[in-house]
Amino acid sequence: MRRLISKYGIIWLISLLFLLPLLSGCSGGQAQRAPGAIDKWVFATDHEFSVRPDGLPELLKLYGFEFDEVRIMDLGVTYGALRDGQVAAAMGFATDGRIAAFDLVNLEDDKNFFPVYNPAPVVRKEILDRYPELEEILGRIGPLLDTETMINLNAQVDVENKDPKEVARQWLLEQGLIKEEAPAPTKGKIVVGSKEFTEQLILGAITIQVLADAGFEAVDSTGLAGSEVVRKALTSGEIDVYWEYTGTAWLVHLGHDEPLTDSEECYNRVKEEDLARYNLVWLTYAPFDNTYTIMMRKADAEALGIKTISDLARVINEGRK
Repeated sequence: MRRLISKYGIIWLISLLFLLPLLSGCSGGQAQRAPGAIDKWVFATDHEFSVRPDGLPELLKLYGFEFDEVRIMDLGVTYGALRDGQVAAAMGFATDGRIAAFDLVNLEDDKNFFPVYNPAPVVRKEILDRYPELEEILGRIGPLLDTETMINLNAQVDVENKDPKEVARQWLLEQGLIKEEAPAPTKGKIVVGSKEFTEQLILGAITIQVLADAGFEAVDSTGLAGSEVVRKALTSGEIDVYWEYTGTAWLVHLGHDEPLTDSEECYNRVKEEDLARYNLVWLTYAPFDNTYTIMMRKADAEALGIKTISDLARVINEGRK
């Protein structure tokens, strides 16, 4: 018995020592401080945003400031880290349901750094030539996805912990886009891809279920990874369709330097160039704009008078004088 207590007592002690820094960061650290009392400006971001041309390096250059520390985290973890006070600011997506649920706030991009990011199904031309009905089948989805709808769908997954496939199914049934039971496949195989974050998983699930309802053999290849991985899967023929964002295509895939801030212009220019250069067809886009956003805890932002990214830059720079 003594050996057992000694053995597990040591394990418990080691575990406690390991957890103490994490516990202090979550419950006894910044989360317990007074609103606005930020000693160190730590920023949370996923890896892709930290290196993209429409991401953190160029944003900091335009607004003229630097964070004290940048922490790279898995996609989606940034929201919880910010809510729990582990960081002072974080990157996010404008249509994420956790922003309101976690009492966070998006800072206004007052210098218009971020382009528009309206999503649309992108399909290889050879697939659309083979199945021209896809344009009508998938084209019905986008116009129904406004900002409020997408925030609600995302929140059901990220806040209410529902399965993306079930969230997609219920929405499709409510919209009358699918029947209760999908028919047996009578048409060809369509491989559907997506990136790995919640919104993309929902859009992928919507696409798969709509295709299955139309009689296609819809193959699930969603959750692949970031933008470049999914794009390569499409151009190489590993997948046949996925939802991409106009701003991402314009800056990352097509290699332009200047962002476009008008949804219709960006969509039309991306659609024309992607078809000419890569034989990729952009179908009808959704009205919601899932742009990147810089977030803070609402209490901190209000205490410091920060409403815009310029305000954030000013507060950080003045604190170093």
